[in-house]
Amino acid sequence: MESNNKHSILLVDDEPDILEVLRFNFTMSGYDVTLAASAEEALKLDLSRFSLLILDVMLGGMSGSRMAMQLKENPLTADIPIIMLTAKNSREDIIDGLRIGVDDYITKPFSVQELLLRVQAVLRRTHRPAPSGVPAGKDGISLDERGKSLSVDGRPVSLTRTEFGILQLLMGRPGMVFSREQLLDKAWPDGVLVTDRSVDVCITRLRKKLGPYAKCIVTRPGHGYCFTDEDIEI
Repeated sequence: MESNNKHSILLVDDEPDILEVLRFNFTMSGYDVTLAASAEEALKLDLSRFSLLILDVMLGGMSGSRMAMQLKENPLTADIPIIMLTAKNSREDIIDGLRIGVDDYITKPFSVQELLLRVQAVLRRTHRPAPSGVPAGKDGISLDERGKSLSVDGRPVSLTRTEFGILQLLMGRPGMVFSREQLLDKAWPDGVLVTDRSVDVCITRLRKKLGPYAKCIVTRPGHGYCFTDEDIEI
């Protein structure tokens, strides 16, 4: 199994035996693991520090589904990947979970090895190597990797996960031209049907959100897009 760069994972389940089995296996696989026996207990933690959450749907008190919905509605936690564990296996239940915005949905009983592979796949498509420090520009652009946020001239600007992924990729390699195909591969989740036009639409939205710095995203006709501004430090 490939290196996970010590990703931090929160496991939330009200069955102690399952928590211990998962804690052992994830720890042995090199992950930094935290356990919670309820949604209420989990919500007391600093969730922003976790690379991924694994939630059981049927929890005592607040359900895992309700917790996931609450996290997705909060801009500070909306981008944290979530995998749901549940004994439910109907198509409707799975569709409801995905509609909330969770990244994967696994029914019990499950193979621990399969779960580890699913986690690896989700982390691979949602996490990229973080740049050293916080990317910040002298001209007022600040992209915060940890907080998954953007500010322009000190003003917070809301980004979707895809918009953040594209901007992070472009700013992380200033001057490098990325083709539409490369941006589709890096910034869109696997299995989502999109076209080259989707990239153009996303770039247009990003330019609007960057305001006076829209010119930093440059179109290279026939090649793709790049981020160029010699005053921007990554």
